[in-house]
Amino acid sequence: MAEPAARSGRTYGRLVRNPSFLRVFSAGLGSVAGSSITGVCLVWIVYSDTRSALDVALLGVSWLAAGILFSVLGGTWADRYDRRRLMVVADYARAAALGGIVVLLDLVRFELLPILAAYFVVGAFTTVFNPAEQAIVPSIVPAELVADANGLVRSSRSAFQFVGASVAGLLIVTLGPVVGVGANAVTFLLSGSILLGMRAGAVPGRPGVAAGTPSYLREVREGFRWLARATGFLQLTISATFFNFCYALVGTFLVIFATAVLHGSALVYALLLAVEVAGSAIGALLVGRTGAVRWAGRAWVVPYGAASGAVVLALVEWPIVPVALAALFALGLLAGFAGTAWLTAAQLLVPSEVQGRYFGIDSLGSIAILPAAQIGGAFLIVAFGVRETYLLAGILWLIAGLGFVLPRALWNLGYRPSPSTPTPRSDADASGTTGSPGGTRAA
Repeated sequence: MAEPAARSGRTYGRLVRNPSFLRVFSAGLGSVAGSSITGVCLVWIVYSDTRSALDVALLGVSWLAAGILFSVLGGTWADRYDRRRLMVVADYARAAALGGIVVLLDLVRFELLPILAAYFVVGAFTTVFNPAEQAIVPSIVPAELVADANGLVRSSRSAFQFVGASVAGLLIVTLGPVVGVGANAVTFLLSGSILLGMRAGAVPGRPGVAAGTPSYLREVREGFRWLARATGFLQLTISATFFNFCYALVGTFLVIFATAVLHGSALVYALLLAVEVAGSAIGALLVGRTGAVRWAGRAWVVPYGAASGAVVLALVEWPIVPVALAALFALGLLAGFAGTAWLTAAQLLVPSEVQGRYFGIDSLGSIAILPAAQIGGAFLIVAFGVRETYLLAGILWLIAGLGFVLPRALWNLGYRPSPSTPTPRSDADASGTTGSPGGTRAA
């Protein structure tokens, strides 16, 4: 056991000594902690003021609607412009939107529509930020360290989400939820400032839009054509539509499940979120240690499919706080493992010049169904109850997971380096890989 531990230490040491990676890593920690506090606080603000499952759903829909509208746009920008600058602009824009919510709640009063509009802005610029960040990692980290880099980023951010979700519960019962929203505005400002000094982000061979650069619409079409030929990644995106639909049915209404079924307080709700992100942190680290990127398709479809559906069914069968905590931890573990395996495989297999568009299109395909899940879930809860809605989600999730075990291109998708060609980057290399032409992911 000492040798793997020492090897892990050397790997992470190399990563933290990388100045560009360290800036991306550090900038994300504070903003993610703030975002987790905001997520809990805003849901609590809306639900406590309106007592409406539909209004809680609308909060999520406002964010997702922005994701749907801006996913392809943000992905294409990440392939056309400097990725670092896009990330900085996105951080500052999100800080301004959250600052507006604080001013509204402190100086005016609760108004749902302005809060939804501000959260739409946060979602829009998060959708611009994400593909730029995902595509920038393989340009600043050696290929053999990408899986560990993703695991370190995700696990560390999950740890900060764990702290943030716990702090949110305490803030709600002490200083009030508005303080949490304001803290997130500050963390976005700090994140953007840290990224200002980073030297990275231009697409290889594509420093910006110049004479002879294809039109925006043409580049969008090229991105869709690439994904249509990449059978394994296409099947993965389609499966994510089903899996994320079920995840949304569970996650969106966790505040209602915690209060109405578990009879818990804001602290119980926050603890459920905290153990979920703790599980996600552990799952993300396991990818590099197990070499799961070699069989990324299986590492995606089994944990985030059938296994997650079975966990939700257990949550419904035994609706008590200890079981709920264990179930949310398991859901986080499975999602963290599956999402990190997919992300690493995509960063190593998708050509760099199309990565922004791939991540943007994949995001669109993965989240387009979520507003229907959130609005439909609200109506299901009103008609039948939250426990029955969770039961339906678990059954659908289990069936979808078993169904997506069958597509062979997805099942065989993975990055299998050879000693002679450790870092495939061209279209030819990618097209020769099983499952390629010839991948919050996890919400």
